[in-house]
Amino acid sequence: MAKNQIRSIQRGKIISLVSVVIVLAIIAALVLVKLNKSTIAVTPTSGLAPANVVAAVTQVPQSAIASIGYKTSIPLPTPIDAKGLLLKGGKPELLYMGADYCPYCAAQRWALVVALSHFGTFSNLGEASSSSTDRFPNTQTFSFHGATFASRYISFVGVELETNIPLASGAGWTPLDKPTAQENNLLATWDKPPYTPTAAGIPFVDIANKYVMGGASYSPAILQGLSMATIAGSLSNTSTAPSQAILVASNVITATICKVTHNQPANVCGLSYIQKAEKALK
Repeated sequence: MAKNQIRSIQRGKIISLVSVVIVLAIIAALVLVKLNKSTIAVTPTSGLAPANVVAAVTQVPQSAIASIGYKTSIPLPTPIDAKGLLLKGGKPELLYMGADYCPYCAAQRWALVVALSHFGTFSNLGEASSSSTDRFPNTQTFSFHGATFASRYISFVGVELETNIPLASGAGWTPLDKPTAQENNLLATWDKPPYTPTAAGIPFVDIANKYVMGGASYSPAILQGLSMATIAGSLSNTSTAPSQAILVASNVITATICKVTHNQPANVCGLSYIQKAEKALK
């Protein structure tokens, strides 16, 4: 074979190799740009909530809670005519169904954590924020994904259906906790008018199949722009808007739990403002 032919073949191979490298580099760059865009657009759930925040929310001074008491500004849970109690481990169950992206869930979790802490102890509460692209963006809150609750009086099941990370298609959110068939059935049965304001909305709370709550007890706008530490710290100061909203909502939830625990523990359920809220329940 002539030297010129050999050189021509070698040049051709080199050109082909360079072309492949260029194409691969372009593809890699496009993928990197796409990943960077999706990373910037979301606010993924963080790890565990800071210990000092958990302590401030689960140990709100009794004087502050009593000062807030019960007010009719907070919507009451709706009684339902279900067959049998919702139980887990022989105790009445409080079922919460929500999602990390949801700002209304973000608001409701604060009240739920305060209320449930009168009956038991949380472990592994997560730290999260609602979607940056939804209404009331980046509302700071807890996540019940991976959390546990120990109590002598009531069982708690927290189902976070989705994260705050959008699907690649842009329609919907990445799934998180998978609900059981029973949980899906409760959601489909009771999460609709006249029991809740809208159909299939979250957050949804079922208290022992005796009462249900749909939506947040107060507007997430109250928490806008506030850090978890600021919200938690404000609970001991009853002049703040977060304290007034969260503690009234938590007192209503506490009273509802007392209805299904037969007013146990007495040192919580026997308090005058809890009794006042209980009497308001149908």
